[in-house]
Amino acid sequence: MFFWMMLASLMGIVMFGTLHDKTKPAEDFSLPAYEALALNLYQQHMFVVYGFQDAQKSNKASTETYLGTKGDGIVPLASVNSNALTTEDSSNFVFPFITRRVPTTYRPQNGTYSYMFCINKTSGQSTGVICSNTDLGVRYIVTYRAIPPRYSGADKALALRAIASATAGTRFVGLIEKASEALVETPETTHQPIGAHYYVLSGGYAPAGHVYMPDYITCNAPLLGSTTLGEKLPGEPYLVALTILQGLEQNENIPSGSSLSCPALQ
Repeated sequence: MFFWMMLASLMGIVMFGTLHDKTKPAEDFSLPAYEALALNLYQQHMFVVYGFQDAQKSNKASTETYLGTKGDGIVPLASVNSNALTTEDSSNFVFPFITRRVPTTYRPQNGTYSYMFCINKTSGQSTGVICSNTDLGVRYIVTYRAIPPRYSGADKALALRAIASATAGTRFVGLIEKASEALVETPETTHQPIGAHYYVLSGGYAPAGHVYMPDYITCNAPLLGSTTLGEKLPGEPYLVALTILQGLEQNENIPSGSSLSCPALQ
């Protein structure tokens, strides 16, 4: 009799534990997942930015020569494929400087891309320019990755809370979100691409205060193979980290420019 009582008690404990796991609130699963995704993306973005700055300080001429090899203003810096940080261009002078900045806590996650994009501030936010043209180019470093399907259905408020927690509440890391209308210039607008359709949705800020991505980046950011980010948005969720390096004066914006066509803007 004692044996059966002990067995019943043990089965009750096991079943209660399983039921408890199944009835945990969604935030117990989605918060840690989004925190890990955001932190990994943020880590890669920052050591790419620092690595690029190191390359400029070490040999500015060679850095500018490499940037000048891409006439479309889309320059590969680092990406993760086959579980390793790599570069898509064997002539990438910046990459060795990037690898020296990789922290020991970093774990490569496939499908994470870091590029420099140079936007023509004369022709507008929908036009690229060769990055070696420092008079016309606004330099962005952008790191982005798709959110795995198993996490993409999470509550957006919980996801934003997790992203803010992992990145100390920065406005420059978040979900790529389509605005209800193109960005319009106001007296408060500064360092923004006027006419842009997508912004960085981060936790705790109103949309008017968000950082917008130039349409040229939205449409042309490369993905694996010949696919672009502009073919995936807005149907698939993406994380992004964005830094403007140089090219804009105080209170200056990038003008709207001509209209650009890609599936994301339709």
